[in-house]
Amino acid sequence: MPDLFIPVLLGTARPGRQSELVAAHILDNVKQRFGGTELVDVADFPMSATGVTESAAKLDRYRELVSAADGFVLVVPEYNHGYPGELKLLLDAEYHAYGRKPVGFVSVSSGMIGGARVVEQLRLLTAALRMVPVSPAVHVSNVADAVTADGRFTSESLDDVLAEMLTELDWYASVLAPARAAS
Repeated sequence: MPDLFIPVLLGTARPGRQSELVAAHILDNVKQRFGGTELVDVADFPMSATGVTESAAKLDRYRELVSAADGFVLVVPEYNHGYPGELKLLLDAEYHAYGRKPVGFVSVSSGMIGGARVVEQLRLLTAALRMVPVSPAVHVSNVADAVTADGRFTSESLDDVLAEMLTELDWYASVLAPARAAS
C-alpha cells in the first residue's frame, strides 16, 4: 500500500499558542510513520461564519486536503472546557469528505487535566462528521513544562501514548482507505 496521507490539523489561531510547538512534534512523528502529511493551520483559513473565508480558493484548498486525506490528527488546546470556535468553523466547512476516515486527538492544556474535556467533545463532533475517532488520545498537561523550546515532549510516556495512538490510526487508515475506494 502506498504512503498514507495524514494531515495534522492545528486547531487554534490564538496569538502565542503553545500548541504550535506540540503540533510540530506531532507532524514530525506522523511524517516518520506515514510519509505523507501536511500541517493544516486554522490560522491559514480565517472564517467569519461557517463556510465564509476571505478567499474561496483557501476554502477550496482545505476541501482538497480533506478529500485527499486518509485520516487526521487534531492538535487542539482546551479553552474554557471546549474547542476553539475557529476549529468548529473550519470543520463545518466540509462534510462528505470526512466520512469513514480515522481521527486521532492530541489535546493541549496549561492545566493538569490535559484537555480531556476537549477530546470528549471532539469525539462527539467528529463522529457526527462520520469520522472514526481512535483511542488512545494524547493529553499534554501543563504544556509549559511538558514541551521543550524545540517542541519535544519532556516525558517519554507522552511519546509512548503518541506511538499507541498512531498505531491505531495506521490500522484504521490502512483498512478504511481501500474500503472507501471500493465503495
